Amino acid sequence: MNPLEIGALVGLLVAGGSWCMVRSLQRAPRSLAAARHRMYGSGLVVQLSRPQRARWTDSLAAGAPGRWAMRHFGIGLEVLGLTPADVVTRVATSAGIMLFATVSATAALTALGLLPLSPIWPVLVVVLTMLAGWVAISDISSKIERRNRELRQAANDFVQLVAVGLTTDQSVEEAIRFALAVGSSDAFDALREELNTAPQRGVPVWEALDEFGRKFGVRELSEFAASIERQGLQGVSISDTVSSLASSMRAKALDELEREADKANANLSGPTIGFVVTTIVFLAYPLAQRISAAFGG
Repeated sequence: MNPLEIGALVGLLVAGGSWCMVRSLQRAPRSLAAARHRMYGSGLVVQLSRPQRARWTDSLAAGAPGRWAMRHFGIGLEVLGLTPADVVTRVATSAGIMLFATVSATAALTALGLLPLSPIWPVLVVVLTMLAGWVAISDISSKIERRNRELRQAANDFVQLVAVGLTTDQSVEEAIRFALAVGSSDAFDALREELNTAPQRGVPVWEALDEFGRKFGVRELSEFAASIERQGLQGVSISDTVSSLASSMRAKALDELEREADKANANLSGPTIGFVVTTIVFLAYPLAQRISAAFGG
C-alpha cells in the first residue's frame, strides 16, 4: 500500500472510533417520549417493526438453535427469565462482535504491513469467533447455576424462618408472613412475590409454594407445601414436621457448603504446587550453577 492508502485507512478507523465515542457520550433524552422517539422513531415505525422482530424471534426459537438451547439449558432458562431466542441472540451477538473485531484488526494490521500474509489468520479468526460463542454459553450456564443456588438458599431461609415463627406460638399464616417480611435477597423477592400475589390469583398458599418448588426444582418447598395443606384442610399441627424439614435442609446446606469449600481447596492445589516448584527452582538454580562450576562442569 502507498502512503495515501495507509492514511485513508487510518483516517477511516479514527473517524469510526471518534463517532462511537461521541455517540457513547451523548446525554440521554430528558423525557420518556423523547427516548421512545430516539429508540423507535415514529409510532408507525414501531408498529411495523414489532411484527418483524417477533417473527425473527419466533424463527430463532423454532429453529435448530432454539431447540438446542431448550434441550441444553432446560428449565434453567425460565429460572433466568430467558427464552431460547434470547440465548441464540446473545451467542450470535458475541460471536459476531468477535468476528468483526478480529477480521478488522487482522485486515488493518496486514494492510499496514505489520502482519505477514498467512493462512493462519483465517483459522485464528474462526477459532476466536467460536471461543466467543462458547464464552457466552458458559456465562449463561454459570448464571443459571448461581441462580439455582440462590433459589435453594432462599427456600432454606424461608423454611428456617417459618420454623422459628412456629416456635413462638404463631399460627402458620403468621409464621409465613413473618418469614416473608424478614427474608431479603433477589431470589427471596421472587418467592415473596409469588406468595403475596397468590390470594389475588385465587390460589392457596400451599399451591403457590408447590408450584414454585416444582417450577425451580426445589423439592423441599413442595414437601413444605404438603404440610401446610394438611394443616389448612385437616387442622393438624405441623410444628414438628416443619422443624424436622428445617433441620434436614440445614444439614443439606451445610453439606453443600463443605463440598464447595473442598472444591475451592482442590482448585487452589494446582497454583500452590506450581508456586512452590517455581520457588524451589528459582532458589536452587544458582546453587546448582555454583556446584557445577566447582566440579568443573
